[in-house]
Amino acid sequence: MSNKNVFNSSLLGLLFLFLTGQGFSQTSYSLESELIVQSSNREELPFWMHSNQRGRISEHTNLAGLLTGKISHLLRNERRINFGAGALVHDGFIKKLALDELYAQYIDNWVYVTAGVKQKEQLYRGLSASNENILLSLNARPLPGVEIGTIAPIFLSENLGFEASWAEYVLEKERHVPYARVHHKSLHLVFEPIDNWKIRAGIQHFAQWGGNSSDKGKQPSGLTDYIRIVSGREGGEEASQGDMANSLGNHLGSWEFEIKKEYRSNSLAFIFNNIFEDGSGSRFANFPDGKYAVYFERENDFHLINAAIYEFYYTKDQSHDVNRWGADNYFNHLMTYNSGWSFHEKVIGAPFFLYDRQQDRIINNKFTAHHLGITGDIGSFFNPYPYRLMISYRHNEGSYNKDTYPYYRNSDIISTYIITRIFNLDFNYDVPRLTFDLIFAADINFLEETNLGAGLIMKYVIK
Repeated sequence: MSNKNVFNSSLLGLLFLFLTGQGFSQTSYSLESELIVQSSNREELPFWMHSNQRGRISEHTNLAGLLTGKISHLLRNERRINFGAGALVHDGFIKKLALDELYAQYIDNWVYVTAGVKQKEQLYRGLSASNENILLSLNARPLPGVEIGTIAPIFLSENLGFEASWAEYVLEKERHVPYARVHHKSLHLVFEPIDNWKIRAGIQHFAQWGGNSSDKGKQPSGLTDYIRIVSGREGGEEASQGDMANSLGNHLGSWEFEIKKEYRSNSLAFIFNNIFEDGSGSRFANFPDGKYAVYFERENDFHLINAAIYEFYYTKDQSHDVNRWGADNYFNHLMTYNSGWSFHEKVIGAPFFLYDRQQDRIINNKFTAHHLGITGDIGSFFNPYPYRLMISYRHNEGSYNKDTYPYYRNSDIISTYIITRIFNLDFNYDVPRLTFDLIFAADINFLEETNLGAGLIMKYVIK
């Protein structure tokens, strides 16, 4: 059965589950339209105007329109089934019309099941440069597939619980290996030793596999190969060097750690993600590579500062002095999956990793970056004007493999971005809401002319 048929069957299965249920007590609808107009003094937009925009904006996009509709049915016993669809029209891309969302989702008190294309939840109030993890940001469009996971921690005892997810995706046609598959799983332990303290630790694992390469032919995609992908076992006779070469497919993962303390009216969290693509990285031989963060959040809004995050990214080790076959070369795979960790010409992970569509690979994966994000409200409780400010400094060094990537040169760049509400019109009784947001952004590059940009976002919501 083809991947397309699998997704269609999954969507129909969730619809059947809804139709054969024991009725529902409530149905809610929403329709949202969004228009984005933006420009800059250079050919490309400033970094944060096109990065982490859910794959909707390219560096050349000046105009974009989005229309999204959602239906949510509340079933008995607090179960819920959701349907969503969204279409995007934009310039700056080869294809001017794109599917933004098309999914069905089942949710109960324990788990969720999602089939289709669904945008990921925005975490940390949109302040993080990498959202969920250094490997999985909001920079690219959502991957189509099927995902199952826990809604919240499932506690095995009073203090100890776990969270887990499992997903199978398929990538796009226009890449070095068309329709390559992506396997994903995660497992985290949640420990609450005393009141108001939470420790969360675990792992995320991704693997590209399957597909049909134009230069290396059809890639292994049978049941035995899938078991190897899931377990990370060796790929067989074709492998000849190193942990990475011995593994079937293109693997990458991250150990995650978060400790959170809740106070009376706010909370503070410390976060760490490492990054690994082989055995050396998974045993921290590439330390200190990864993301380090501190996140502050108030319980209630309508303050000048409602939340703030500081993140530090470091990717310059890459086990270069441990692996006999060279540095890890994050997000790339020169053996088969040359398009790397990208989707529709956008990096799937943190956008500080830079993808080049001419070479069809990641050209910058050796860098340090400091990132600060702040959000709050200017105004009163009755008439708030929210804002979001982001400032990033990054020192880019391209890649360890200078022979493969001679194009890239070292650079130091400061990227700023602020979006603020300038008009807010509310109606009672869930009638439409109209908002206008103003954007200003700038890239200060010590090798090039400063890039200045501005934009306007108009959003109209019906619930």
